[in-house]
Amino acid sequence: MLVRMFDLERDHKEIKGELVKIFKDVLSKGEYILGKEVKAFEEAFAQYIGVKHAVGVGNGTDALRIGGLACGVKAGDKFVTTPNTYIASAMALSMQGLIPKFCDIETETYNMDPERLEEVLKREKGIKLCIPVHLYGHPCRIEEILDVCKRHKVMVMEDACQAHGALYKEKKIGSFGDVSAFSFYPTKNLGCYGDGGIVLTDSDDINEKALMLRNYGQISKHIHAIEGFNSRLDEMQAAILRFKLKKLNHWNEKRRKIAGWYQKGLEDTPVILPKEASRAYHVYHLYVVRARKRDELMRYLSEQGVSTLIHYPTPIHMQKVYKHLGYKNGDFPNAEKVAKEIISLPMYPSLKEDEVMYVCKHIRAFYGK
Repeated sequence: MLVRMFDLERDHKEIKGELVKIFKDVLSKGEYILGKEVKAFEEAFAQYIGVKHAVGVGNGTDALRIGGLACGVKAGDKFVTTPNTYIASAMALSMQGLIPKFCDIETETYNMDPERLEEVLKREKGIKLCIPVHLYGHPCRIEEILDVCKRHKVMVMEDACQAHGALYKEKKIGSFGDVSAFSFYPTKNLGCYGDGGIVLTDSDDINEKALMLRNYGQISKHIHAIEGFNSRLDEMQAAILRFKLKKLNHWNEKRRKIAGWYQKGLEDTPVILPKEASRAYHVYHLYVVRARKRDELMRYLSEQGVSTLIHYPTPIHMQKVYKHLGYKNGDFPNAEKVAKEIISLPMYPSLKEDEVMYVCKHIRAFYGK
């Protein structure tokens, strides 16, 4: 049996007819950039998350960049995020001349540890923005992070690029911070057919700045108030996303059911399974376990036809591009430890129970279980 890490073709088979209709409809209107479809999706997604404003942009990295800059940070300012996330969480703003600082994680959820954040903000003076990441679809302890940041007068941008539909105490992730950023990369829980992203906020000022930043700094046609980017969600992707948004909760429930199959199939093995905090509603963008002999296990599973990945093998502070920051091995022990053990197992809504059991069977076989 072959079990893919992702299978977008299978995921989208059931909605192929609707997608073709959407494609033809957008083509027939002849409007492709910042038109009615983008506006309709922005309104629908803002309502879904529970915020006032949404600004569609070109990708998740630009959502982080534009969201951060719209908060008023600038070159030379410091910001803090976690070291065990995709590098865009840091690079989106470091490319604009901001200085990344890092906060270690909790080993159960792999998210930012609020207690360690307090230590970082006391030690590192001048941090203007905190970027907690809701990694793998599990909410971080966002209320505690907000409390810490409020005491230190630090703004908060939620990196919700992996957390579409996730909940913290029954409230949607992406509605807590001063601003939040989502990605619509094709493999996300809500994905388009190319790149796409969105910036969300309740702040009129942040929204106005984000609208300018995504479109060359324009306040009206040919009137440029600030320097900006060319980063616009296009009409075709917006139309597709608006349709798929109606199915997001259903697909998230499928992911949770699949996670339950894994939990049952891997119980009583040496593998450390994901834990869902009582306050959280995990949407399992990825199903990430920790395993002894991780690399050997991955090779064994590959031989059995099972695809796996590592999200993410090298903590950001150990990446060559950030060598100049002066961090060293041992500075963030939790993030460094889990990076050597984590493995992402196949996870997508159309994954079948017998495929999950096949994966579990071979993991058990590898450990003699």
